[in-house]
Amino acid sequence: MFSLRPVKGESFINREKLMEDIMYDLKNSFTGYALYGRRRIGKTSIFKEVQRRLEEEEDIVAVYFSVWDLMNDKLSNFIRDFTVAVLDAYKHHLTLKYKARNLLKASFSLLKEILRELNISIKIKDEVEFLLSFDESKANYDKLVEDCWNLPEELAKETNTKCVLLIDEFPALMNLKAGKKVGESFIKKIRTIHEDQEHVVLCISGSIRHTMKIVTINSASAFYGQFIVKEVGPLEKKYASELLIKNLSYISEDAIDEVYDFSRGIPFYVQFLGKIMEKRERITLAAVKEAEDEFIEEEGDIVFKDNFDNLGSKEREVLVAIAKGLQTPSKIAKEIKTVPNAISVYLGYLEEKGYIAKKEKGFYVIEDPVFENWLKRKVL
Repeated sequence: MFSLRPVKGESFINREKLMEDIMYDLKNSFTGYALYGRRRIGKTSIFKEVQRRLEEEEDIVAVYFSVWDLMNDKLSNFIRDFTVAVLDAYKHHLTLKYKARNLLKASFSLLKEILRELNISIKIKDEVEFLLSFDESKANYDKLVEDCWNLPEELAKETNTKCVLLIDEFPALMNLKAGKKVGESFIKKIRTIHEDQEHVVLCISGSIRHTMKIVTINSASAFYGQFIVKEVGPLEKKYASELLIKNLSYISEDAIDEVYDFSRGIPFYVQFLGKIMEKRERITLAAVKEAEDEFIEEEGDIVFKDNFDNLGSKEREVLVAIAKGLQTPSKIAKEIKTVPNAISVYLGYLEEKGYIAKKEKGFYVIEDPVFENWLKRKVL
């Protein structure tokens, strides 16, 4: 079946060489991975599949946490949600009878009673109690962050396990706020805490190369040299073809070619087109083109419009110009009647946000080919 959510298990296709490398290193060392690649390319599916496979290992506990899944950007929210994710992953080791998230709703007395029954030391029980019930108005966030990030280490020690942290969209932690944005200093603090941990392996992902550079790729980055860095690219055509043939009753070769040309191998779009067409008995080239039109006209507005509308007016104009094929600062400046120096600033903003990439000096492209297609059809 096609899925618009991250896939794992039998639905997980391709990436096998990368998966073999990751699984070997996570089982046999404390070397983590940093995955980067554009949005919808499949990084979350890789982490979810790693988590699934590690569940078979008795002495390894995998904790998956997505920063983008936080309800808001408050640091206090992260501390509580991260604590919940760690407790849920260790649920069976701790003999926790409830979903950890339910502890956030429990009264103080009930929380103490539940924690009292857990198979962990009094010290950790006290730390967990504090992490789940602290008063934001009186919070010492330095101490809370230390206790929160050290919780996996403490639980791994007590349960004689290795903890693998899989943090999706890790650079977005810099956008958390405790009055003001915590920024890069928060990443440096996590690095300081993590370097003393002996039972935790950290793996991270990020969709925007600029922020991944800040975190781990540049030589001045807090985590420089701490990860095996891998770029996650599109599916090879043979794997996109395998996905389509496996889940459709019949699809012609030229139809497969069209799906791949439209999606450029980005798994989300292959899955989405497949979802639109899956009830048909025969998928021809014409059927694929109909599905593409449906996606652009209907689903594309849901996927792209809000994000596009939330950009600044000049940022939108720059994107439209690039979609027209004007890919150098001078040509863009002429098109939108703005001085080239100002264009460089807007290009920088769009690059930081992951909308465009500099392919060579002074030459820019839109990162997501389907978004570019949407711009050409709906905005130009």
